Amino acid sequence: MEILTTIWTVTVGVLLVILGFNALIIVHEWGHFIVARLCGVRCEKFYIWFDFWGLKFFKFKWGDTEYGLGLFPLGGYVKMLGQEDNPGAIQAEIERAKLQAGTGGLASPALDAEQDTDTVDYPTKPKNNPNADTVDFVPKADAGGLASPAQDTNEVLKLTCPIFAPDSYLSKSVPQRLAIIVAGVIMNFLFAIVCAAGAYMIGVKEAIPAIGEVMPGSPAWEAGLQTGDKILALDGTPSRSFGDVIKKMIEGKKTVQLTIERQGETLDVDVTPRKRSGDLHPKIGVSPLPTLELWSGKISPRWKQYYTAGTLETFGKHSETEPLWLEKVDGQAVSSYIEYQDVQLQKIGQPITCTFNGMDVVVPAIPMREIPVRFKMGTIAAVLTDSDAEKQGVQEGDTIVSVDGDTDFDPLKLPQILLQKVNAEQKSVELVIQKADGAEQTLTLELKPMRFLSDLASQSMREPLGSAALGLAWNVEPVIAAVGEYESVSGQSTPAIGDKVVGVVVNNCAILLDKNSFSDRTELGLSFPNVGKNVGIPYIFTFVLQKAQPSKGELPWWSRMLGEKPKNEEEKILSVRLILEGADQMTKVVDLPILEADDWFQLERGYDLKPALETFTANGIGEALSLGTVKTVDFSLLIYRTLNSLINGKVSPRALSGPVGIVTFIYQVAQSGWSEYLILLCLIGANLAVINLLPIPPLDGGHVLFLTYEGIFRRPPNEMVQVILSYIGLFLIILLMVWTVSLDLTCIPRL
Repeated sequence: MEILTTIWTVTVGVLLVILGFNALIIVHEWGHFIVARLCGVRCEKFYIWFDFWGLKFFKFKWGDTEYGLGLFPLGGYVKMLGQEDNPGAIQAEIERAKLQAGTGGLASPALDAEQDTDTVDYPTKPKNNPNADTVDFVPKADAGGLASPAQDTNEVLKLTCPIFAPDSYLSKSVPQRLAIIVAGVIMNFLFAIVCAAGAYMIGVKEAIPAIGEVMPGSPAWEAGLQTGDKILALDGTPSRSFGDVIKKMIEGKKTVQLTIERQGETLDVDVTPRKRSGDLHPKIGVSPLPTLELWSGKISPRWKQYYTAGTLETFGKHSETEPLWLEKVDGQAVSSYIEYQDVQLQKIGQPITCTFNGMDVVVPAIPMREIPVRFKMGTIAAVLTDSDAEKQGVQEGDTIVSVDGDTDFDPLKLPQILLQKVNAEQKSVELVIQKADGAEQTLTLELKPMRFLSDLASQSMREPLGSAALGLAWNVEPVIAAVGEYESVSGQSTPAIGDKVVGVVVNNCAILLDKNSFSDRTELGLSFPNVGKNVGIPYIFTFVLQKAQPSKGELPWWSRMLGEKPKNEEEKILSVRLILEGADQMTKVVDLPILEADDWFQLERGYDLKPALETFTANGIGEALSLGTVKTVDFSLLIYRTLNSLINGKVSPRALSGPVGIVTFIYQVAQSGWSEYLILLCLIGANLAVINLLPIPPLDGGHVLFLTYEGIFRRPPNEMVQVILSYIGLFLIILLMVWTVSLDLTCIPRL
């Protein structure tokens, strides 16, 4: 039964991918088709999918148009009489029209009687049909002939306009041709509005604009934002969802004013988004506020080994219709995510008893993974405003040398070291600080009773670590500070104190986060080059290493999408390879085992809590269309701002997705429900509309550019100029496709 369910789910997902991807393109072409017909242009072909080399499922003719279903499911097209996307083929179309006119084909009506007969051709009856209503146009002898090579291309086109058939695209006025070209884009916008309206009729779920976690050292942390803050407005514009915050960051503005509500008080806070090396776009370092509802009852295989069968069975009862809600931790009632974190972090490193819907389950303490080396403490990256550290003169660029007399502390573990001191009700901590000039200073700093730790290393590959209790954030240098005991292979190099880490490979690691892993894919596993420049030690060892799964053999993306698993492949053993640069500037490679820490633990205990969502449902079709229009305009402006940020470098080109990524994402979203699926189609529809309007030949925007020139100057652009611009545009489009597909297939790492 489970197999049949899987087959059905996969089949529906694939069908929705085909339906959505093709509908977006077919609707665009239908817009061209219907307006062309309204303008009197003959459409020779209208095809759903493509009939390359004449391969098609079927065809039929209705009126002057051949309709059909091609064999290649990649969209559709409409072929209009006389319409050429390649400007270099316009002259060929002229010659074709001349030949058709000379053999009794269609021609334009007789010329106006007042036209100057010295500059036009004389109409005559076709030689092979004297009784015909149509006319041929015979060039005057003194005009030099219509196709004289000495004539300018624009003059040729001007003189030959009368020969086009009245139902040809080229015989229509500039406004009519503009309407035909723009119709496709307009249909994309209308399609996006309809999709969004349908989603709002069902109900659209969006994360509320409230802050869950704040990354120490991030712009939000420096600005004083706190967990639980509700964002009311961004630069004066009311915010309805957490997505508004992300979209505002992508704009790349230097400063964003957040109007927040905190414990009934309204505050204005200025935040400066920051794009660190390796980031895809500017960020402020916050995540959505979770609820106490389980996100999913499924526990990742990475954590499952620590759970009892009884706990797994209870979590397995969670469903969308009957969700599990966290009510108590060790008998203490919790009513918010903040309360839950405060209670469970008092017991970090110990099992706790959680009550879900009246059922008690034992939730284990899950150890962090580590390797037998310690990295060097880096400089202080940020000091919290109004903290005791700031008041006592601690500055960015200073370095923590010791903590309560301990000079061998691990900077990766320091946040939890300080948490343990808070749990022990320690009021202060003694730090030895080394200033930028080398002088050392001993300070006793207040340790606030804050147990809330941020676990946002996944947000940025270069964010520092930090502690809100201490009010400091610090870097971790990719330099070996100490080496522990481990079994090394005979003859293999060993790490030495002072060696610099220039690359890290997680050996035998399965693909992590698919194409968004921001890592290079090698035969060994996940590779992170340029450590310390594009990627930091905390990202690799507090995030990637913790989620890594052993490889069982890799499959192509389409097999993984269908849920296939490798056959006859034994699970491999994870390990870490360090590429080190010694004091002698020589490079060496060291393979290290992965160990389980006994003094360093996961913060979330292996399960995820659902973010706080609000459902927006329209009251009737009118409101749905209004909300759909607002959403489409919003997406369109977002795409424009993203393109602008790409051009000025505020958004990385590695953030782009191509056809493979889009199809894969549609498949994933299609599993979530109709509302999410329709909103995604709205986003892609708006995306296609904006991209198509770019003034780049051979996109629709390129045709609009040429037609606008023709409308202003009363003549088409020089044919050679059109050809050159079209080939440049085509080259750029092909280059973009190669780039995005390479990103989709991980041929180019996103790091």
